[in-house]
Order: sequence, then structure tokens, then C-alpha cells
Amino acid sequence: MPDKSFTIYPEKTHFFWWFLAGILLIPLFGLGIYLIYKKNSELGSISYRITDQQITYNDQKITDTVDLADIQSIDIEQRWIDKKFGIGTLIIRTKSRPLRMHGIKDPENLSGMILAASEAERMRLSELSKVKQQKPEVSPGTIDKLDYLTGLWQQGLISNEDFIKERKHFEN
Repeated sequence: MPDKSFTIYPEKTHFFWWFLAGILLIPLFGLGIYLIYKKNSELGSISYRITDQQITYNDQKITDTVDLADIQSIDIEQRWIDKKFGIGTLIIRTKSRPLRMHGIKDPENLSGMILAASEAERMRLSELSKVKQQKPEVSPGTIDKLDYLTGLWQQGLISNEDFIKERKHFEN
């Protein structure tokens, strides 16, 4: 089954001060236009892809992945202007390193969904490890005996009823 996934892009309103500074610096030799262009192109390349099993951060230069099962906690940072726009920064903490997701709309809701998915992934992995540990035990020679019985049946040396009756001894 393919992973369920969705991609989130940072909200431009999170970088309000950069754009405001760019607008104010336009009269200064066009420096503001360059600043707005640079920040806008930088934001266009950032994405956060969330799947059933991991979160992937993509940028022009790097890609970073965090497994959902490794997430320990999520903190939310919001400046006063971020609260006005309903956005914030999620800091996803793992044992090894944090992942910062800037400019996320409705960070409380997304944080709750990620924590719930993280718990579900841990439960899935623990169930998977239990299933791997519960392999059925087959006594030595059972497969060889079943192959021998199947060979007798295929050659017509025993009837279908006898084959089915004898095969039941090997299935328990």
C-alpha cells in the first residue's frame, strides 16, 4: 500500500519582517528588490513532505529526513506577529537532532497530528516486531515428508482423500 503523504510549504507571512525590510530598502539602490527576490526564491524551494513513516525537509541545498517513530516531542515557537497570522515554527525533537519547520499554518493542529502519527508508527513497528518473533515452528524433516507425500499424490500412488487426510497431520 502506498504511503499517504502531503506536502507543506512555509507561509510567506512568517517572513513578514524580511519583506518589510525589502520594501523599505527599495530606494537604496534597489537593494530591497534584491532582498525580496532572494527571500522569495529561497521560500519557493523549501518544502516539508509528511508521510506515514517520516518527515522530509527539502531545500535547494539539503534534504533531511526524520522518522516518525523517532520523534520524542514537538515544541511550537510563535512571535507576536506569527500569532496574528496564525502561523509558527515547529521544532520536532528526536534523540539525535531537532528539525525546524518554519512558517507552518495552524501549528498546534499539525503538531497534534504529527504526534498522533508518531505514536501510531511506534505501535505499528512494535506489532511488526511481535509478528516477526512469532514464526511458526516446523519440526525437522516435516517439509521433506510433506514433499514426499505430495510426490506420491502427484504420481497417482495415493488417492486425493488419503493425501488430504495425511496432509492434515503436517499442518498442525
